[in-house]
Amino acid sequence: MMPSPAHALFIPYPAQGHVLPLLELAHRFADHGFAVTFVNTDHVHGQLIAASPELVAAGQDDGAPPPVSGQVRLVSVSDGFPPDGDRNDLGTLTSALMSSLPATIENMIQKGQFRCMVVDYGLAWVLGVAKKAGMHTATLWPSCAAVMAAGLDLPELIADGMLDKDGLPTGKQIPPVGDLQMNLAPLAWNAAGTEEAQKQIFRCLNNILKALGQDTVDLLLCNTVKELEEGILSLHPSIVPIGPLPTGLREGKPVGNFWAEDDSCLSWLDAQPDRSIVYVAFGSIAVLDEEQFRELARGLELSGRPFLWVVRPGLADTANFPDEFPKTVEKRGKIVTWSPQHRVLAHPAVACFMSHCGWNSVMEGIRNGLPFLTWPYFADQFINESYVCDVWKTGLRLLKDTAAGGLVTSEHIAACIENLLNDPATMSRALELQKVASRSIRKDGTSFNNLTAVINAMKG
Repeated sequence: MMPSPAHALFIPYPAQGHVLPLLELAHRFADHGFAVTFVNTDHVHGQLIAASPELVAAGQDDGAPPPVSGQVRLVSVSDGFPPDGDRNDLGTLTSALMSSLPATIENMIQKGQFRCMVVDYGLAWVLGVAKKAGMHTATLWPSCAAVMAAGLDLPELIADGMLDKDGLPTGKQIPPVGDLQMNLAPLAWNAAGTEEAQKQIFRCLNNILKALGQDTVDLLLCNTVKELEEGILSLHPSIVPIGPLPTGLREGKPVGNFWAEDDSCLSWLDAQPDRSIVYVAFGSIAVLDEEQFRELARGLELSGRPFLWVVRPGLADTANFPDEFPKTVEKRGKIVTWSPQHRVLAHPAVACFMSHCGWNSVMEGIRNGLPFLTWPYFADQFINESYVCDVWKTGLRLLKDTAAGGLVTSEHIAACIENLLNDPATMSRALELQKVASRSIRKDGTSFNNLTAVINAMKG
C-alpha cells in the first residue's frame, strides 16, 4: 500500500496580491510531494474560475475528490460578508473574516487529515485551531520584511511614545528600520483608507501579535530576499526570507488572477524594439479619479514613447480617455484590461515599469532587471516605494503637484519617463538587483535553501 501524502492546508487573505504568492508557495509544496487544499473565499473563488476556466477543467473546484500528492485543489468558504459588500474596504472585510473563518477552518480540520497549515499573515489569528489539532504551522507575509518588522515592533513603538494606542504617529521620530528611514513613508496601517479603516487594520495587527505571542506559529515566512533586506533580517532572525516567489512561470498551472489575461499584448511586444516599452500597471485595488486618469493618458501621449497600459475594470471612476488620445497613440500604444504580467516584465521589449509598488510587482520588476516609476496608492506601497527610490535607487517618484490640485501632471509624467530612460546609472543598479534576486532562488541560494528547509520542517 502506498503511504498517504503529507496534506497541507493553505489559506490566503482574499485579495489579489495575497492569493498570488501563497498559491505559488502551495505549488512549491506540491512539487515536494504534498497534497494541498487551497481555501479561498466564495467571492475570490468565483473570480478565479471566471478568469481561468481551466481550474474547473483540471478538477480543482470544490466538487473534486481530495487532492493527491503533487496536486493543489481549490475549495471555497464564506467570508462572512454580505454578497454586495465592498470588499475593497479591508477593515470591514477583515472583521467579517475574524468572525466567520476560525469555526469554518476548525470544522475542515476535524474532517480532514492535515499535517500542516500555511496562512497569510493577515489571517494569523486562525492558526490557533491548527495548533490545537497538533499541526505544523507557518504564515507568509507577502510584502517586505521592513513592514513585517514594524508590525512585530508595535508594542515597543507604542511604549516609546512614537505611536498612540490606535497606531497613529505622535510626531515623535520613528527610528530607521534597517536601511529604511521610516519617517519618509506612512506606516502601512496608516495608509489604508479612512481613519476608521486604519483603526480596524491596526486592531487586526494587534490580534495577529496576540496570536503569535501564544506560540501558534512555527515559521514566519516572508516573500523577500535576504540580500535585499539584510539589516532588517539580522535584527529579526525569526523572519525567514523565501522570495522572490516567481508567479506565473509554470506551464499549465493557473497563476491565480482575478481577471482573464489578455495575451494579445505579447505578440504586440514581439514587434517592438528591445528596451523601448513603458509598462504601466497599478495592480488590483488602486483607483484614479477621472481627472487623474486623463492626466496619465496625456502624460503617456506627451512622452512620445511606446507603452503598454493595463486599464483593469475599476481602475478609474470613469475611464474616459482624452478625445484625441486613441487616435494619437494607436500606432505606439497598447491597452489591455489585464496582462500576463510575469511574461510582460520578462519581455526584452519592456524598458521600465510604472507601478503602484505592490510588493509582488516590485519583486517581479527586480527579478527582471527593470527600473521603476513609482506611484503608490495605499498601505505598504509607500514603504516599498521608499526602498525603490531611496535605498536601492532603482526608480523615480511620480510626485503630486499641489499647485495643480494634487494631480500628478502630464508634463511631470512625460519628463520622468524621459529622465528614467536616459539614466544609465539607475538602469545599471536595476540589473545588479536582478542578479541578487536570481542568485537567491537558484540551487544553494539563500531563498532556495530556506524554502527547502521550510518544506522539510512542515513534512515533520
